[in-house]
Amino acid sequence: MKKDLNSKTLQTIVGYGTFITQKRWINYINVEVCLIKKFRRILPSGNWFPYVLPDDNSQFWGLKFDVKKSQLKQLDEFEGLDKGFFFRKNIIVKLRDNSELKADIYVPTEKTIKLQNLSLALDTKDRWKLEIKKHLDIIAQFPELII
Repeated sequence: MKKDLNSKTLQTIVGYGTFITQKRWINYINVEVCLIKKFRRILPSGNWFPYVLPDDNSQFWGLKFDVKKSQLKQLDEFEGLDKGFFFRKNIIVKLRDNSELKADIYVPTEKTIKLQNLSLALDTKDRWKLEIKKHLDIIAQFPELII
């Protein structure tokens, strides 16, 4: 964790799905596009949000942003951490300037993977990019998101 100008602890989070398309990142600070390596974003058919699964041969662009402790608690509740749907995993992301930093990404638990029958085979082309493409204002600000 790092500290903001008011000495409050901040946590860097990676958004890869509805955090992007529903513009949840607008409420946070230090928003920047980042490359997420060794994960694949998958959008199961009929789903309204994607998941990520570990995959050493994949990478995709998402958004990193910093949140205060109280905001982190809200995000954890939104993601269902208390229900065992997701957990936060600390990873290294790469920024536009090629620097790297640690950030947390929400990853489905084994429980969720089994319940939703998630697998890398469900989406080999990252269909979530099609959802992002519907938001021209987001693409204008973060063109990497659809690369």
